Amino acid sequence: MVGVASETAPHREDPVQPATPAARSAPNLKPVIATLFGIPAAVIVLAAVRGEPAPVVGDGAAALIALWILGSAMCALGISSMRARFGVGRANLTGTPLGLLATALLLSGLFGWPLLLRPVADALGGAETVPLARAAIVAVGGVMALKWAIAWLSYLPGPTPARTAEAVK
Repeated sequence: MVGVASETAPHREDPVQPATPAARSAPNLKPVIATLFGIPAAVIVLAAVRGEPAPVVGDGAAALIALWILGSAMCALGISSMRARFGVGRANLTGTPLGLLATALLLSGLFGWPLLLRPVADALGGAETVPLARAAIVAVGGVMALKWAIAWLSYLPGPTPARTAEAVK
């Protein structure tokens, strides 16, 4: 019969080929690329801190949407890199809550919801004079910087099992 394995044919599974030494030693460029996406995001945030329109996107909703796109790209690159190193649980432990906070701040700025943004607007000069979109840009930029720092700090060497065992003794 066509398409049905016969009982006499050997059952063969394609084993996963181990990575070649060159592939194992290839550098992970995702964090570097995510950092490159962070440069225009930092320009947008710094312009908002100074009260100026950002180059190309200006201020307000366009800057918020640009920040959302850049932050999403940074997050996608960072989380895939973290998952490859630490697994799903540890990578999501801090990334997901901070990502949800950034999304809530961004949506608050887009839709004019003052609850989350009032403290930021007060810090920038007063809720009466600072547009909520500007406060949202600054707040989301702060969350993005925190997530970026956490991702890069994860590359610091941790305690080795030998050092941990010595500390317990």
